[in-house]
Amino acid sequence: MLTATAPAESRPAPRPAQPKAGPWRPVDASSVVAFRVAMGVLGAFSAARFLAKGWVEPLYLAPEHHLTYPWFTWVRPLAGPVMYAVVAAMVPLGLAVAAGRRTRLAAAGFVLAFTYCELIDAALYLNHYWFVTLTFGLLAVLPTSGRSTVPVLVVWAFRWQVGIVYVMAGLAKLNADWLLKGEPMTTWLASRTGTPVIGAMFDDPSIGLGASWLGAAFDLTIVGWLAWRRSRPFAYVALVAFHVLTWRLFAIGVFPWVMIAATTIFFAPDWPRRFPVPVLGGLRSTPEPGRPTVRKRAVRPPSSPTQRRWLLAAAGLWVALQVAVPLRHLAYAGDVRWTEEGYYGSFRVMLTEKAGLLRFTVTDPATAQTWTVDPATVLTDWQARQAAIRPELAVAAAHLVADDFAGRGHDDVIVQADSWVSFNGRQRQRMIDPRADLASLGRRARTSTYVLELDPPTRD
Repeated sequence: MLTATAPAESRPAPRPAQPKAGPWRPVDASSVVAFRVAMGVLGAFSAARFLAKGWVEPLYLAPEHHLTYPWFTWVRPLAGPVMYAVVAAMVPLGLAVAAGRRTRLAAAGFVLAFTYCELIDAALYLNHYWFVTLTFGLLAVLPTSGRSTVPVLVVWAFRWQVGIVYVMAGLAKLNADWLLKGEPMTTWLASRTGTPVIGAMFDDPSIGLGASWLGAAFDLTIVGWLAWRRSRPFAYVALVAFHVLTWRLFAIGVFPWVMIAATTIFFAPDWPRRFPVPVLGGLRSTPEPGRPTVRKRAVRPPSSPTQRRWLLAAAGLWVALQVAVPLRHLAYAGDVRWTEEGYYGSFRVMLTEKAGLLRFTVTDPATAQTWTVDPATVLTDWQARQAAIRPELAVAAAHLVADDFAGRGHDDVIVQADSWVSFNGRQRQRMIDPRADLASLGRRARTSTYVLELDPPTRD
């Protein structure tokens, strides 16, 4: 019996073998899509909320001056209508990310607009803004749409980005104030005794200490519980309860909801397909009757060994930076909770309670004239409150005061601070050396040159 054989040139080319292990192993893309949808929706919601609450005017446009970041002193808010347009643009960009429409381009546009807005004033810095920036940065470069599978490396990249927030927050809580004094949790809870049902307990200091230990244990272990398949459902229920409770007690905006949504990335890559109804952008494994099937291509691993090495090197660098940036404060003198040197990008969440008083003494050496200046003469009230408790912002404010006096004909004035700060239940004490001329310091000056040591001294 003869068997016909197709000519060699008509045979389909063999498909490259898919790796069964390692970082390029293909897995279901559904969890990554669900993550992308959630982050896109929350990004759009946050921008819409910002507009609805009328925050563009008082935070960006109304201040005459801004407390810029040391490396970004050139960043300024745009003209009124344009500034509103930048914030408003984040709504459709976030929705485009959620819908998977030009995902990388939309994510890049969102992160550029978001980062620009955050760089306008350092007094507005929040750790979860940094998390959103990093996450949308990953969405701009990783494959998250139009694919049925993704390399497992993509899933682990998002898991790492979410997990590092909890781990670093937990490590930061390993200090004497948190573990031995229950501060600042005890102080915060004592001001919330009116909370329904549970508020009556908050007068007891032991509740604050217990809550501190529980918070540290949660942050340090939740990633492990989420990574373990058997404990994952119970850990996620605990995580939701934890974030809802902190949202209710401390009014910390959308951050709890961002983390509730983001931690779904720890579930199995195919978890959205297990729902009996179409959710999260049509992630069901079977199409609805009468609706055409849209074929999604699988992501193929890089075929070139050199390309694979470069991609793994980039992933390793990203991981290293996510460890180095939050821990860089260890290279500086003093307690980061007091000096805040190395605070930006550190995920040191809810660790300090500060209240401060700040006045400047301005001296013109040429005339020996002296003035006492309130920072509110060059800053809004909310900016002045931050400058009173954050040394680097006090230096920025001193430069603004010096510029103001220069405009009045008093060049090269000396600006010294009368700065008093209460910190985590301690008695108020001087934070800034009153002999230091802050106007002569560079914006990147080490805090050891002008910040007094915390009494009693502590170190994380």
